[in-house]
Amino acid sequence: MRLFAPIYYQRFACVADKCRHSCCIGWEIDIDEQTLAGYRTLEGELGEAIRASITEAEDGAFFALRPDGRCPHLDERGLCEIIKSAGEACLCEICREHPRFYNTVCGRIECGLGAVCEEAARLILAEEDYLTLLPLDGEGGEPIPTQRDALLARLHDATRPYRVRRAELEAQYCPSLATLPEGELAALLGSLEYLDGAHRERLLKCLAPAEASEEAAPLCERFLAYLLYRHALPDADPSDFAGAVGFALLLERLFCRLVCQEGVDPIEAAVMLSEELEYSQDNTDAIRFFFEAKSPDTV
Repeated sequence: MRLFAPIYYQRFACVADKCRHSCCIGWEIDIDEQTLAGYRTLEGELGEAIRASITEAEDGAFFALRPDGRCPHLDERGLCEIIKSAGEACLCEICREHPRFYNTVCGRIECGLGAVCEEAARLILAEEDYLTLLPLDGEGGEPIPTQRDALLARLHDATRPYRVRRAELEAQYCPSLATLPEGELAALLGSLEYLDGAHRERLLKCLAPAEASEEAAPLCERFLAYLLYRHALPDADPSDFAGAVGFALLLERLFCRLVCQEGVDPIEAAVMLSEELEYSQDNTDAIRFFFEAKSPDTV
């Protein structure tokens, strides 16, 4: 099956100890069965240290985090002891792959980078050409165009102001977002679970529509394009597609308010929204189902 990815995908490299939002802090790190089998037979001090740090439960194995939330193999500088001692090949799958994601759609696999990673967010927000998908399998040719590609092409049309392009997409795919009272959106966001309770309060203040400044408009556009690429899968049924577009548009609205009205650094805003709303499957599903229920195809 062909593999495609945005043109910035292969430029990604973990910034390790320079990262301000380490994925090795605060996240439960699951260990896949194949890697777990390798850890059980790994010799030497490293093998002993890894086995001593593993908790096994009925639903799988994971690294038991320290009381401060850090992975037990993260050193004081923010570097991974496993990589330092045995290389990336010794990592469990989730550590090797993060922040990559994969979607199988229309007979191909689409790869991408999640904005929860600050380096991935930097690449996403800096890339002007979010339309081009490059093959990762060495073969030539381009992916067959889809309804999402047509949507992104309209979003990319720089002959018209961004606010006009965004409004048109909202009117076509998620007209309910423009007419929903803030109280209904507040009830939705207030019902979700958050890693940081302060983020709930901050996002609840960012529900009113905001017009992106000239400087912020390209960032809002690229963040929205990323969300559409990742979530609006082109072979989904109409209500699922509408729910995904609604999810993307709501997060873009929050991003715009955070950047333009609250003065939050764009990368920080993207990471926060991704961490709280995109990387929690329960939160993502709740928002998508909310807009699916308001889609003309389901009412």
